[in-house]
Amino acid sequence: MELDRVDIEILRLLQANARLSFRDLAKKLGVSVPTISAHVNTLEQLGIVRGYRADIDPERLQESTVVLVVRCTPPAAAEVAKALAAIPEMRQVLRARGPRVVALAAVPRGEEIDPLLDRISQIPNVVDYEHFVVTSVAKDEPLAIVTEGLSTTLICFQCKGPIHGEPIKLRMDERDHYLCCNSCERLYLEKYAKLKAAAGRR
Repeated sequence: MELDRVDIEILRLLQANARLSFRDLAKKLGVSVPTISAHVNTLEQLGIVRGYRADIDPERLQESTVVLVVRCTPPAAAEVAKALAAIPEMRQVLRARGPRVVALAAVPRGEEIDPLLDRISQIPNVVDYEHFVVTSVAKDEPLAIVTEGLSTTLICFQCKGPIHGEPIKLRMDERDHYLCCNSCERLYLEKYAKLKAAAGRR
């Protein structure tokens, strides 16, 4: 599914300033507020816009950022990544190619990082790890590069698989629901009807 000009401009503007209102966006793009609302709603439903959050500088809070490269046994990378993600200090956990997991952690400045490293070493299937304390940030930009011609892969609301080709789109309860095939459409409508009926009995 290819994103249109309004989608791309909304992403650019919100990534630069998530506090912009629908009215602000409409004025900047020369479209109506309902048009902005519909586009943002679709971007949220597709999972492209995951949320709106404050960009807090850990340096100002006297926190140090620690980069960790954790090597594990090959079959256990997913389990190790999940265990790392459960540690409160972890800010981001990324699975890399091969048996490696890369993570960013935040630690209050002046505190020892040994307790954190001890917890990592006790995770099953961790072979070894390296850690580096960040001393300065040369560049810190949003992860997504928003350019012309962007497209996204739709996920079927029923089977959760990728949708190849033209999706089946259902408009229900003021939301668009995307399905990959007629079978998923039938199953999804049946499930949706049961949920609506159950909600009506409450």
